[in-house]
Amino acid sequence: MKRYKNASELYDIFYEKRKEDIVFYNGIVGQYKSEFDNNRVIEIGAGTGRVLLPIAKAHPDLEFHAVDIIGDEIEVLKEKASYAGIKNIVTHVADINEFQSKEKFSFAFAPFRVLQHCQSVADLDRMLKSTKELLSENGRFTFDLFNPWLHMMVKEGVVFDGNYHDREGNTINRRVEINHRDYFKQTQDIEEYYTVKYTDGKKAEFEWLYTTGYFFKDTAAMVLEKNDLNVDNLYSGFDRRPFGQGEYPGDLIFDCIKNKKGLSR
Repeated sequence: MKRYKNASELYDIFYEKRKEDIVFYNGIVGQYKSEFDNNRVIEIGAGTGRVLLPIAKAHPDLEFHAVDIIGDEIEVLKEKASYAGIKNIVTHVADINEFQSKEKFSFAFAPFRVLQHCQSVADLDRMLKSTKELLSENGRFTFDLFNPWLHMMVKEGVVFDGNYHDREGNTINRRVEINHRDYFKQTQDIEEYYTVKYTDGKKAEFEWLYTTGYFFKDTAAMVLEKNDLNVDNLYSGFDRRPFGQGEYPGDLIFDCIKNKKGLSR
């Protein structure tokens, strides 16, 4: 019987049915890759590869680099890639602000609100500057954020509590709590607790505690412009609805292109 070693091994169970962002980012790669300066793509905050693996499989002509600061998640990604026979992925355990590459990337993407691990505008500025420096002359950067929803932002305590089942029939309870928000700093402390009940009666418990920031549309756009990342498209959903259309709150999805040297805005 499988025994889970850490919280990272549970991630794919929770998001097994989430496919819309995979379809979106795969479509972006397919749309723009004929314009890429080279065949190098980087995912920032690749995690366990939920988004990256199907895209890398669909585009064997591209070389994908997976960067994440959590080594346990990269290990899960590597195991999944090996099992699926996907060989065009290079993994890196690193902070994107410290990651260096001799060769530039034509496309960078950061799905599932990765940039919200930035806890201030200064953090966001630093991360966007680091990303810009990794991009080729005509490089693109696409990412999504939570669209701050005031009705949601006043809720505290348990915001989710539900059960999942893995393929061996084990039950995993996931409880998500937000017990502190700082409205001045625009941050929230998130606590995730997982209880695994194995079919043989044994039990295991894991936790993941982290702080995220949130950014309103105009703030994010301002920091992007400061770093010479022009917003080419702004969407409110993974079906590519323009921002401001569709059901509120939707998402904040920025599709950006790096300014050419000397290009005036």
